[in-house]
Amino acid sequence: MKKRPIGIGMIGCGWMCKAHSNAYITSRYMNWTNCDYEPVLKIVGGQDAEEGREAAQRFGFERFTSGWHDIVTASDVLIVDNVTPDHLHMQPSIEAAQNGKHVICEKPLAVEPADAKKMLEAVNEAGVKHACGFIYRMFPAIQYAKELIANGEIGKIYHFTGKYYQEQGRDPSTPVEDVWYINWSGIGQGITSHMIDMSRFLVGEIDEVIGMTKTYNNIRDSKKGPVEVTADEGFFSLVNFHNGASGIYDSLGVGTGKGSEFSFEIFGTKGSITWNVLYPNDLNLCLKDTKNPTEHGYTNINITDPSHPLMNMWWPKGHNLGWEHGHINLITHFLDCVANDKSVGPMAGTFDDGYKVSVIIRAIMESAKTGQKVPIVY
Repeated sequence: MKKRPIGIGMIGCGWMCKAHSNAYITSRYMNWTNCDYEPVLKIVGGQDAEEGREAAQRFGFERFTSGWHDIVTASDVLIVDNVTPDHLHMQPSIEAAQNGKHVICEKPLAVEPADAKKMLEAVNEAGVKHACGFIYRMFPAIQYAKELIANGEIGKIYHFTGKYYQEQGRDPSTPVEDVWYINWSGIGQGITSHMIDMSRFLVGEIDEVIGMTKTYNNIRDSKKGPVEVTADEGFFSLVNFHNGASGIYDSLGVGTGKGSEFSFEIFGTKGSITWNVLYPNDLNLCLKDTKNPTEHGYTNINITDPSHPLMNMWWPKGHNLGWEHGHINLITHFLDCVANDKSVGPMAGTFDDGYKVSVIIRAIMESAKTGQKVPIVY
């Protein structure tokens, strides 16, 4: 079967390059019978030519380059995938859009809301498809939770609590070079962005926030000697949603014992939903509108049936998916949107979602400094 090629150019050669390359490769053969197109890994670029060469050989790109300019202008590239560190997201994504490329960019979309807004304006002006890497909403269990909430199964929502804990910075003797959130842009810009996107996706828009941030290890060693650390190691907020619900965000980069654990609870008038990324296929659901009061507790639902959202290209019922499948589902959806001119949102996160998350993060940081409520204004 001859298929339409969709050329992929990837900017960045780190571990997210591994995740996204795997997603394109896996999507190609798992989604083979569902479409008349296929992704083709054309070009990858790193900090230098050697890094690009190694990534091309490892993941199967046809060629490599140093930097990103050759990627955003390549005639055989239709999708540019930006998996660089946060502070490098803006310019390559903008120029890719200006050259007519559809763009996937990792989260958070940008360090500053003003930069994220420029990126959003660029893709809108160019009329290209765009996605931001909020992969957790692309788990079948989360899409099913979205359906339950939209259908009124848990009633009016009272409250959302989200927690995201990692332990990279737990040891005060760990040098700054080995703590990702210090080298990039602060923990609030990273893992909390997933939590904010999840709450917007499932609960709704946010009106105001009250924030607190914390740096527990103000001095750390580095290759150049002791340095002052200002990056947030704890990032917390109380949230008021537009629909009247309340919320709590709780993030730690010093969560001893936690490799990377994201979980949430949503409470409504008729029921509640809980989910934990360590068990991504399982949705814990409590529904009170049942005739039998002995059934009022939580039920664990294994979201692996082919009839569940996003499960139709995967395995027979009962065969679980893992963390990498969030990336695969996002990229499979994006390829379909590009090939068949479909809307990326609301199923997947877009640059609009990325911009709004950036605004909310900045508002939380402002509130942490002033001690005051900060309204969310886009």
